[in-house]
Amino acid sequence: MISADDQQPDGEGMAGRLLLVVDALVQAAVHQACAELAARLADQAGLPVTVSTVPIARLDAILDSIGRDADARRREYAPLPRPAPAMSSATFLWRDDGRPDWSGMWTTFCELALYGGPPQRGAESALRAPGGHAADSDRAMLAEMRRGIQETTGLYAESAEPGWLAVTCESPRMAAWMCAAIILENVAARVDDERLLVPAGPGYQLKDEVKSIITVVAKTHHYWSAHVAAAGD
Repeated sequence: MISADDQQPDGEGMAGRLLLVVDALVQAAVHQACAELAARLADQAGLPVTVSTVPIARLDAILDSIGRDADARRREYAPLPRPAPAMSSATFLWRDDGRPDWSGMWTTFCELALYGGPPQRGAESALRAPGGHAADSDRAMLAEMRRGIQETTGLYAESAEPGWLAVTCESPRMAAWMCAAIILENVAARVDDERLLVPAGPGYQLKDEVKSIITVVAKTHHYWSAHVAAAGD
């Protein structure tokens, strides 16, 4: 809480002052942040800033007093929303033949970002749409993406155009719903009638981008089948 412009009644002394009152029970990091804020504020305002740490009961009394003072004005600032952290990576499992065991890795599904869960990828590592002249995807990685999607969802996937993989859905509505949900997972997606298109870049790695694509398709398909389509929404 900051109060300003406290003029001395006799016109002498400090023309204004700033007071920052902090709850004594907040974490040490918050106290440090308040001290840094006070230093910057004093420098910018050209006024001394006092930082006072008080018990919560005293702070409540101050707030109550300000609330009853017709001449006092108060403004509160809420912290800016922070992007949800990306979901933690599932353990990578292998079959006896040396190929990834996609169905074994995705036996459970965490909440979709659409419903408040952590996105599959963080904003800083989002899978973007390929450029206008995208190179052909690595055939081995493309084949593994197709196999993983079929193994976890039963859906057929094929190469659509350079840099994209097309997943054939049961209806245009299903493709559109999965597309919208996948975009919120920080993975690019498009819709072409009943086909869902997801990126398939030439430099994709098995344990990184390939795994993410298979995961978001599996997660959104699971929710569509178990919740959306079943509820008739």
